[in-house]
This record gives sequence, C-alpha cells and structure tokens, in this order.
Amino acid sequence: MTRDLMHGAEVKELVRAAYRNVPPTTAAVARRLYSADELADVPRSAIDRSLGVANHLRFAGIRPGERVLDIGCGGGIDTILAARRTGASGRVIALDFLPEMLARTANAVSEAGLGNVDLLEGEMEDIPLPDATVDLIISNGVVNLSPRKSRVMAECARVLRPGGRLCVSDLTVGQDDLPPEILTQPAAWAGCVAGALSEPAFVRKLEKVGFRDVEVVHREALSVDDCALYPLFTPAVIRLMRELLPPARQRVVAVSIVVRANRAEAESVVGPSDAP
Repeated sequence: MTRDLMHGAEVKELVRAAYRNVPPTTAAVARRLYSADELADVPRSAIDRSLGVANHLRFAGIRPGERVLDIGCGGGIDTILAARRTGASGRVIALDFLPEMLARTANAVSEAGLGNVDLLEGEMEDIPLPDATVDLIISNGVVNLSPRKSRVMAECARVLRPGGRLCVSDLTVGQDDLPPEILTQPAAWAGCVAGALSEPAFVRKLEKVGFRDVEVVHREALSVDDCALYPLFTPAVIRLMRELLPPARQRVVAVSIVVRANRAEAESVVGPSDAP
C-alpha cells in the first residue's frame, strides 16, 4: 500500500478482500475459543467461519428477552450463541457491511432453527439503528478493523439504551511493539494487529465517548503460532514475524482482551473524536 493505512476507503477495501477470501474452514479458531458444549449448539457452517479473538460471551451476561447487537457478525457463531441465550423473547441484530458475511450468518441461523435473529447490512461507523434501541452490544475482533475507532464507540453509545451494556473482544498492541515491516502489511491490518490500540487507549476512547465502569475482564496472549491459525494473516506476514521478532516476543505478538462497559446517561454521551 502506498498510502497511510488510516485512509478509510483503503482499509475497508483490504478488509473486504481479506474476508471475502477466507478459506473453507477456520474451525481451529473456534476450537481455541469455545468449549465443546458451546460448539454443540452451533451449526458446522458457523464453526467453519469462526474468526474471533476471544470468547467475550462468557462475560456478557446475556439475559432472556434482551435486544442484542452483534457488530461484525461474520460467519454467525456469536450471533447464534447470543440468540440462544436471549431466548425466543429476545432478539439479536447481526450487523455486517459485507453481504457475503450476512448470507453466511443467515444460512447458519437457519440451520440452527432460530427465529429471533435480524440481519442488518451497514457499517459500524454509522450503525443504521435509531438511538437508544438495544440493551447489549457485542463484537469479536472487529473494532480494530476500523480506522475510526472513536466513531465506532460513539455509535455504540448512541444506539444503547440508558443502562445498556457493551462487551467486546479485540486485540491490543503496545505502541511501537512491532516492526514497520510487519505493520505496513495489509494482512496485518486485516488480522487486527496493525490497526490495534494499546489497552489504555482502548479504555480511554470508550470513556471519552461516555461509557462508564469500563473494565478489562480477560486478557490472553496471542503468539505467532496463534496468529498462524487465522487465514487473515498471510504466510508472508507469519514468516516476517518469525524472522523479525525475537523468540520472547513471538510468544506475545498481541494480547486479546475482553472489555465490559456501561452506557452513561444520555446527557453524558459525547460525540466521536478520532484523536488518540
């Protein structure tokens, strides 16, 4: 890429290309994150398209009857697990900007026999929902794909009802932790490493747009071997990691975190800013 990765159109196009070309199965990722009991409730088609970075649903506290928004539904695994937990009296809105991903989620939901999922095509920087209409927002390795993360977080605050909750998983990387030869690879952005925030920056951005009680409830190191499970990291990027990173650093390329937060009262929610 010849331009800065912060150019939104370029980022979206590389993400679009990477996710459209995911290989037939990423079941190894699902087995890394979810228990056998959890996967027993999920169709194989969704397991084969798992691309998350942590199991945030264990910390989300989904309640029967809630309206849940899954940002970046992908192959549908988290949408399906969430829909089972809300029960028939609740709803899960599966949001994705790629029609192909929505089609995969729709197929998996149909296989699962669920009738409480709504598909929604749209961008996380401009969520096509009215203000204060969902109880809980979940996402798994998605926020870092946006070059406008503060905008995404502000949109989350906007669509949550007062007292609503956020529980998301993503990767964090310390400033200057990876060499530029890796960070400038498009596949590193698609894999959520090049665009990743540090943990303090992630928390600070949530607080800045009006979230309260922001808490990191889970951390897990992601090694080069773990990255190799994700097809979004091309063989070239994995090879660079092995060549350029010292052995100790290869064991902790990034840290996956689960963050929980509560929506502040309406008067406390502020507009987005993409400043650090």
